[in-house]
Amino acid sequence: METKPLIDYPREAVDKLLNVIHLFRDIRAASEWQYDVLLKRSRLLSLEPGEQLLRAGDVDQWVFFLLRGELQVQVEGSGLNGERPLAVIRPGELFGDLSMLLAEPRSANIFAAHNSRETQVLGLDCSLFGDLEDFTLLQLPTKLTFYRNMVHSLRWKLEVYRSKYPSHQLADSHRKLKLYTGPKNSREELVALAEQARALARILLDWNAEFGSGELIDDESDMLGFLESMLS
Repeated sequence: METKPLIDYPREAVDKLLNVIHLFRDIRAASEWQYDVLLKRSRLLSLEPGEQLLRAGDVDQWVFFLLRGELQVQVEGSGLNGERPLAVIRPGELFGDLSMLLAEPRSANIFAAHNSRETQVLGLDCSLFGDLEDFTLLQLPTKLTFYRNMVHSLRWKLEVYRSKYPSHQLADSHRKLKLYTGPKNSREELVALAEQARALARILLDWNAEFGSGELIDDESDMLGFLESMLS
């Protein structure tokens, strides 16, 4: 696997590459120098077919976005080579966020698909977002943007599961979480968003356990495209 800091690439190419990622686009629109901070904490990874990117049990603060190719998610269990495929990650999708939000070991192994000639992944070191009271490098608006993106992404994916399994015991769990109604663009909102993101991440892990155990089975291939949201 080849790993290269994003700042080593021409700026014009980087801007074009990241313009398709909502998080980077939103932060750049608000502050160019905050965008630069994220670039310095990002790296581009290129994988060979079948090469492993993430390993279950690892602990880190990185969140990833697939840019090119296809990734396969596997959990320990029955199946090929002692593992059972759980999901497919496709370009534009975010993954690895649950480990960062919950500060827990990753729960799955992720490999470049054997039929992907070129697999490129953007990795972002999210340790800067962990301390909600530290605004040394990242300002309050930037951290608010990050957690708003996380909450929006997690809620959308939970709604997908709710629509597919409306009678499941987890279907309405995320809708029972209390929404923030206090002052906007404040530290109070940041804390509330972070707490909400962690609560939503925990619910997604519960869904992940259902799929990983084989309790839930979906015959539609497009279901695989959503499962990466539960993995870390």
